[in-house]
Amino acid sequence: MYEQAEPVRSPFSRPDSGQISGPQPQSTPVHQGGHRGRVRHGNGADKRQEEEEAASHTYEGRATYTSADRTYPGEASGRGGLCSFIRSHRSCMAAGIAVLVAVGLAPMTFINKEEISRFSTAVGALKRDQDYISTTVDALKRDQDDISATVAALKRGHDDMSATVAALKHAQEDIITTVQGLKRDLYKEHNLTRALEQRLHEMTSCPNGYSTWNGICYKAFNTSKAFSDAAAACGEDGGTLAMPRGAGTNAFLIVLHNSVSDDQDFWFGLHDQYKEGSFQWVDGSALGMYNSWSPDEPNNSGGSEDCVAYAAGKNDKWNDDECTSPFYFICQAVPGDTVKRLSDHAQ
Repeated sequence: MYEQAEPVRSPFSRPDSGQISGPQPQSTPVHQGGHRGRVRHGNGADKRQEEEEAASHTYEGRATYTSADRTYPGEASGRGGLCSFIRSHRSCMAAGIAVLVAVGLAPMTFINKEEISRFSTAVGALKRDQDYISTTVDALKRDQDDISATVAALKRGHDDMSATVAALKHAQEDIITTVQGLKRDLYKEHNLTRALEQRLHEMTSCPNGYSTWNGICYKAFNTSKAFSDAAAACGEDGGTLAMPRGAGTNAFLIVLHNSVSDDQDFWFGLHDQYKEGSFQWVDGSALGMYNSWSPDEPNNSGGSEDCVAYAAGKNDKWNDDECTSPFYFICQAVPGDTVKRLSDHAQ
């Protein structure tokens, strides 16, 4: 005869719940004798039952099997017991999970708040940087526009400079041509200058024995002649009798004739032969404002004194005298004309 095996309780069920994990298993016959755990009838039944319970092996999450009777509840029954336990304790488990989550998330919340604060600060800094970058970009765009305008102006300036350079090159070519022409002209002028210098030298040359005063050649002759003969002798040298129109020239002539003789009278080129009292120089010009008459002169003594001389007895003052009187004389000549006339006269 077989005894019905006792149902296996779930390891998660309460002792007083009476729940049996999974569906009720089918009764398995238990053979008597020949094996430990076999049930015998009589007074030793309780003892054998305890041995069978001691020999049974219980596993959490799995069905219990008995070695005495080789009974194995199905694996689905174990899972069903676990699910029943979870359903019966889900409120406690939810509370525990909530506590665990709260305990676990509290530091994370604090950390997240710090991270959020830092992130907000970083975002604010990034926004300010973005605004600054936007402002900088706008300024760079304006600068770019200004640079573009400047480049365009520089290009126009470059074009203008190129045109100016081209014009300057043409002008340089013209200048070179002009300089070459000027060089030729300068060479001609140089030759002309040399000729003029030679001519000037000839013009500034006075006849032999003449002395220069204010560009005029003067000479005192120690030969006695009448006024007209003395004038003719001066003409032979290309000049005339001397005409002291100012005090400087007058003083120079006194020194000049005294170097020849200081006790002789000297004719010079003043007379009033055409009209008494109307004195004029031998070139036909009037006496003018300057004179150096001796006191009481001119007096036309005897009614025939029409020519003027330096009077040695009157401190070389001017004195009118008879034109036929034989006196020394003083000539003057223009340098160039004198040389030319002497050259023509020699031919």
